[in-house]
Amino acid sequence: MKDKSNREIKHIRFSITSNCNYNCIYCDQEGFIPKTSELTVDEITKLCKILAEILKITRIKFTGGEPLCREEIIQIIKNVSDLYLYKDISMTTNGLLLYEKAEELYKAGLNRINISLASLKPDVYNKIYNSDSLEKVLKGLEKAKEVGFNPIKLNFVLMKGINDNELDTMIEFCGKNGYILQLIELHEVSDAIGGNGDFYKKHHLDVKPIIEELESRAEEIIVRGSMQNRKILKLPNSAIIETITPSHEFCMGCTKLRVGCDGNLFGCLYRSDLGKNIKEALHNHHSLSKYEQIVKQVVDSREPYY
Repeated sequence: MKDKSNREIKHIRFSITSNCNYNCIYCDQEGFIPKTSELTVDEITKLCKILAEILKITRIKFTGGEPLCREEIIQIIKNVSDLYLYKDISMTTNGLLLYEKAEELYKAGLNRINISLASLKPDVYNKIYNSDSLEKVLKGLEKAKEVGFNPIKLNFVLMKGINDNELDTMIEFCGKNGYILQLIELHEVSDAIGGNGDFYKKHHLDVKPIIEELESRAEEIIVRGSMQNRKILKLPNSAIIETITPSHEFCMGCTKLRVGCDGNLFGCLYRSDLGKNIKEALHNHHSLSKYEQIVKQVVDSREPYY
């Protein structure tokens, strides 16, 4: 299914809870605040099945809040895996509970994992995430690699005056351990959750010159056209860096549909207000064509934000 800008929906980003055990200074809450109760496990499973069948997609990423805070997370992953409709089931997590749950997640059918890691310095980590837990997160990373997750990606949001002096250290860390570094430019927090313009103005750093410098060192540069035209840089030390920078081109390459934990379907991080809640409809035993009408309405509302 394509939107009015001829962008085909190729994957789902599904928040399964708004709860979180961190209080990150740059949190965007996935662009929305839930207005009703969280979807149940059965509702999540049914919606994943409906979306896969309507959109003919095979990729889904579970987020939060913090998805590992959801008590039934293992069951959710297993249920979705057992649909045999998704070839790529992934998750973004802060990693705090990863050490305890990595093996169960892998056995349940989770394929890939992204861990938010904006610093390797305990004091800076604590400042960013308001949690003195860097050591535990690093143990979780090792556990995830040990049980078989591959690739493992680290989400590194670059912030001026906070962690902008750690990029080379992070690149070395990823090269040494076989992780992929996702270099993320700080974006303005969505108006949907109140915004935080002062933080953005103080700590935003234009990563374009940094990317250009990394490109000059790269042995290979790939443009990931299936995922928002992201550049992937392969460096001599075996480090792989994916670059994520908000821009018109980035928006024009966007192929995701978002699902809020309360059943709100929306097409853009910045425009959850254009979404449509499908929670009630899940109990009405509609035909697939009726659900398709709801999904198409949301897809048609998608516009490039930049």
